[in-house]
Amino acid sequence: MATRISQKKEGLNPNAENKPKKKKRITRHTNNDLPDEILHHIFSFLPFKPLAQTTVLSKNWNHLPLWRSHPHLDFSNLSPNAIELVPTLLSRRQPHSNITAFRLSGCVSSSCLRDCIDRVMKQGIEQLELDVHFEDSFDLPSSLFSCDTLRVLTLNHQNKGQTENGARQARQAFRGFTPFPSVHTLSLSNVRLNCGRDLFSGKNFPLLRKLGLKNCGGISGLLIKCPGLEILEIDRLRLSGLDISGIGLLELRITKCFQYVNSWANILAPSLQSLYWEGKVSVKFTVESFRVLKTFSLWFYYKVPNRATWQSVSTLLSAICFVRSMTFVGSGSRVLETLSKIDSEGGLPCSFNNLITLELHPRMTKDEITGIICLLRSSPILRTITITANSCSHPGNEKWNEKQYWISQIQKLKSIEFQLKVARSNVCGSKMHKSAV
Repeated sequence: MATRISQKKEGLNPNAENKPKKKKRITRHTNNDLPDEILHHIFSFLPFKPLAQTTVLSKNWNHLPLWRSHPHLDFSNLSPNAIELVPTLLSRRQPHSNITAFRLSGCVSSSCLRDCIDRVMKQGIEQLELDVHFEDSFDLPSSLFSCDTLRVLTLNHQNKGQTENGARQARQAFRGFTPFPSVHTLSLSNVRLNCGRDLFSGKNFPLLRKLGLKNCGGISGLLIKCPGLEILEIDRLRLSGLDISGIGLLELRITKCFQYVNSWANILAPSLQSLYWEGKVSVKFTVESFRVLKTFSLWFYYKVPNRATWQSVSTLLSAICFVRSMTFVGSGSRVLETLSKIDSEGGLPCSFNNLITLELHPRMTKDEITGIICLLRSSPILRTITITANSCSHPGNEKWNEKQYWISQIQKLKSIEFQLKVARSNVCGSKMHKSAV
């Protein structure tokens, strides 16, 4: 018996209707369909300049004034003509659109700068950075001091390659200064301070955490006493006296701040962990011991050594005797030479019982070698020493290869040679005898 199998294939069966297939309708959603409020929120995460570039991607975006509500405004390195238009742009912002951060950089007129500050202060500003250049001095407007939302303030007057005398004149750029009760980060460069030595106190800056002062004028004696201050950097202030008191101070960096013969420094910072000091050694120190100090870097220099110089170094070294890592910065520093003189007068006033790492940049004179040996004898648990010197051709090194000299030094090192685990040396152009290594 035969079985009949019938197969109906579409298109072959004459009774079948050839109906076209139905196409699925695809609905496309684009960013243009998003509400303006959502677009504003999305683009608020973009930097200001890339935001301006996105306006060419869509006709709708081109007509959408995204910059009118953007919270981060960065007008950096604009031409003088373009900078003068910034106040006009600020006047066209959407109502109640706060400005989180505002940066202005370049050559600007005093009237334009004042207008910009007055406008952004009314819009909930939190971070203000002015890195500008102008010919005349500029009195900071009162609106800057009355703002209770400002958290970060940076003021810098660009010197534009002026000479030293020109740089001193540039310090007059920003004048007048009163407290900022809400600021926690403050950086001032080429600013004239006219509020007395006790400007930086807990009363005037109760929330201050980080302070940077560079090339500021108008004050010779400076008192810094902010209880919450954690990081302090001062550079080229031309001080006669410095008084620092901070129970929470963690990092302190002082660079070339003393220009007078009888300068003094009083430092009370029991929590200090990092200290960098570069400047003249004639400063009279009054310091408490830094018992939790981790790193210490020192660059002292002087023209005529004397007992006052050696006493200043002794006082500072006694205060940092608990340090764990110590660096003598720069081959121009005469700290090692001073240590050799102190050692010849009766030895160092303290031992570095916690010192583990020591880095030196000597000129490799014989006096400095004596200073190095003095340090090694005073550091009972020292494990790593690094010596980097560019040359050993300083006068007095004519007989570096004298075997007798190095034998005498080896005798001094015998008591400490088994303490070191790592000793690195990089001495270029040296005539040092191989036994010195």
